[in-house]
Order: sequence, then C-alpha cells, then structure tokens
Amino acid sequence: MPELRTVFAGVSNVLVTDGSSAVLVDGFFSRPSLPKLATRVAPDRVRIDEALRRLGVTELDAVLVAHSHVDHVLDAPVVAELTGATLAGSPSTRKVQEGYGLADGPFEELVPGEPVRFGAFTVTPVEAAHSAGDRVPGEITEPVRLPAKAKAFKTGRCYSFHIAHPAGNVQVHASANYVPGALAGYRADTLYLGAGAAGKQTEQWRERYWRETAGALGARVVRPIHWDAFWRPLSRPLKLLPKLFDDFGATMATFERLAEAGGVDLALPELWKPA
Repeated sequence: MPELRTVFAGVSNVLVTDGSSAVLVDGFFSRPSLPKLATRVAPDRVRIDEALRRLGVTELDAVLVAHSHVDHVLDAPVVAELTGATLAGSPSTRKVQEGYGLADGPFEELVPGEPVRFGAFTVTPVEAAHSAGDRVPGEITEPVRLPAKAKAFKTGRCYSFHIAHPAGNVQVHASANYVPGALAGYRADTLYLGAGAAGKQTEQWRERYWRETAGALGARVVRPIHWDAFWRPLSRPLKLLPKLFDDFGATMATFERLAEAGGVDLALPELWKPA
C-alpha cells in the first residue's frame, strides 16, 4: 500500500499525496502585501511556480477551496490550471474561476456530506463555519475580474475536508469555528486544525472547539494551521498573526492541555516538510 504524505505550505495550504494521486487545499501562495490587500490583488505566477516547485508538485487531482476569501481562493484557479486539477468548491469559488477567464477548466461544486472521488482519494466536504469576525461575508454573485479588491472575495460556503485514502484519513479544517455535531461519525488519523482568531475566544469556547474537531474525529495527530501572517511571502520565515487579530499563545495553551490529557501528538507543522 502506498504511503500517505502531507505537506504544510502556510495558512491552510495542505498537500495530501500518496506519490501518485494528490489533492491540495487552497493553494494560496501569492500572499499579497498589506498595501496590496488594501488596494487590488492578483495571483503572482512567480510565487505560485516557486511554491509548487517546493512542494514537488507538477500534477494534482484536485484543488479544494475551503471558502472564497482572498487568503484561500486567490490562486486556486491558477494552481488548478497549471496542474491539470479539478477546482472544487462553492458557487462563489466558481465565480472566481470564471472571472479569471478559466471557465472552461474543470470544476466540481461541493455539497456538504456528498463524497467526491479524486484519484485515490475520497473527499467529503463537511459543513463548516468561518471564524468569528468575518469581514467579507456573503456570496460572490458576479465573476471576479483581476486585479480585484480583496473585499470582492466574499466567504461563500465554508467547508471542512475529510480526505480518505486506503492508507489513512486526513481532515483539513481551515477555519477556527465549528458546526455542532458536523464531524460526528467521521474519523481521521491526522487533523490540520484552523487556529486563527481562536485566541480571541474564551477558554470554554476553545475547549468545545477541540471536542467538536479533534475529539469528534478521534485524531491522534493534530497540526494547527492558519496562524501565520498571510501577507508575508513564503520566502521569509512564518510569523504569527499580530495580537490585534489573535492570541495564538492562548490557543496553544488550551490545545496543549487537552492534547496531553488525550494522548494526542500536537505540534506546529513545519513549512515544506513532508509528514
């Protein structure tokens, strides 16, 4: 049986591959600077190409978009085109693909609870919720033309991805929030768990969040994601989101206590390092 590998590439980018089949969550590599985010943005092909090279990726079966904010969907249609992948996400994600002039590219509209086969993987999108303080809620109803304002990339539907393979199951849960009971009945060996903004919640909320995700899945390995300042290029070391947006120390203190009590392997994922 082929070995399953995962690779973290900043924010909520997670590659899952068995060496033959491969799916990538989000694929947000351009990481526009704060000044650009305040004006207009567009995918950066140089940064995209470099990230794919670092990941060792030339072909993908699917690019899975967790929701349609700029720090998730900006590069996804381009990455899908470059790798021959099916772009998979919400109707809002489809509007981004259309606006980029890539409407002829393959697209799979994801429906919560309905599994889809991509290569050797069975991906089940699970209903999810954006973290507290969503600044651009709503649906994208018109094609997004480039360059575009960051606020043009509205949330759309949110997903948590259950990625099943004969060698094991991986859950990528990009946003630090939960839909009560949504992950009941699913099992995953490894959970990539969204942490951004969880530090602004109460200790009681974080405990419930852990129970609804790591606890519900029975995960033995948990790797926090979406904690880094997504406007810094991947050529520089990752840095935490500023305290204005999050208190990651508070989140990790909660996670560490709960992981120790449950015998869970908890650690930050290393950029570009296969696991």
